[in-house]
Amino acid sequence: MLRVEEASIEALDAAIARLRNEGLHSFLLLASEADNWDPAILSAWLQSLHVPVFGGIFPGLVRRAQSLRHGTLIMGFPQRLEIVVVRRLSDRAAVEPQLLASAALLEGAPSLMVLFDGLCPHLEAFVESLYAIVGGHAVVVGGGAGHGDLVQRPCLLGNAGMLEDSALLVALPGVVAHGVAHGWQRLSGPFLVTRSQGNVLAELNYQPAFEVYRREVEKHSGETFADTDFFAIAKTFPLAIEGVDGDFLVRDPIKRDGTALICVGELPQNATVFLLKGEASTLIASAGEAALAACRESRQHGHAVDASVAVVFDCISRALFLGAAINDELAVIESALAGCEDIFGALSLGEIASSRAGVIELMNKSTVVALLDRPPPP
Repeated sequence: MLRVEEASIEALDAAIARLRNEGLHSFLLLASEADNWDPAILSAWLQSLHVPVFGGIFPGLVRRAQSLRHGTLIMGFPQRLEIVVVRRLSDRAAVEPQLLASAALLEGAPSLMVLFDGLCPHLEAFVESLYAIVGGHAVVVGGGAGHGDLVQRPCLLGNAGMLEDSALLVALPGVVAHGVAHGWQRLSGPFLVTRSQGNVLAELNYQPAFEVYRREVEKHSGETFADTDFFAIAKTFPLAIEGVDGDFLVRDPIKRDGTALICVGELPQNATVFLLKGEASTLIASAGEAALAACRESRQHGHAVDASVAVVFDCISRALFLGAAINDELAVIESALAGCEDIFGALSLGEIASSRAGVIELMNKSTVVALLDRPPPP
């Protein structure tokens, strides 16, 4: 794995050339939004490559126990990986035919890394369609790309250039060991979702969603939305629905639209939701639990952790909540992965992973740790 600190095409070219000289044939690129890549220039470079590339632009990156605001991380794979591009994620009718066209590849892959535009409004429909094809046979891990200002624009990186409203599905060799955790605790609820569309939550208990949310949060926090930025309060009080295995799937309210709440991830109509609250200590501890779970799964597969590379997708809203303590969270992950060849990843806009029951689930405010077989070092 290489870190390219200079934001230039020449530096990226040199890094790819170095890794290719080491016998690596496919490349994962995780880029920081702070480097302000010109979409036209970066797209032209991506389209010029004759090797498979996949990745995204993220609000921040992860390298061992440090969060990074600049640079690009590049990991090479010795195999020539196959990549499925799914476009128009926001169009429910367009997603399933694209997945069905690649069903043979997806069904045959033991593991999939999924990178997606984290600001698409109908991500649940994509996840459901993917699960309908691969079932619980493939281990799925990944995260959402995007920008910290929450304005949707091209954020995925592939051989077709920079993409938005899309997803990249990468067939990985071997079974990936992984762990997932979030650390948020139930505060109140349940509430019934009486009106929603995609990631727009309009009503709870037949009342405007924002009014119900405001009332509950102000009661428990002592703060008021009248004189405070919405997300400054909301980052501490996410919503959640129950997953099939009983765990909470966190849904992040990122902004208010009149009396509705805009969330990362969908809250289906007639679902029951809960209000959660977080403490720094429980979030940090949960990240370590995700890493330990990945280690246990790796040993069950007969693999040694020190023969692995760890990829981490840690939600950007956790970093915003924790502030400087995000590096404490990453240090706990690093400690749990003692001996791991390398640890890197991204601060993501949503996460995706297979649950304990094998169901593919979309999450927010969570940590996903995946252990990949180590490629030859550059």
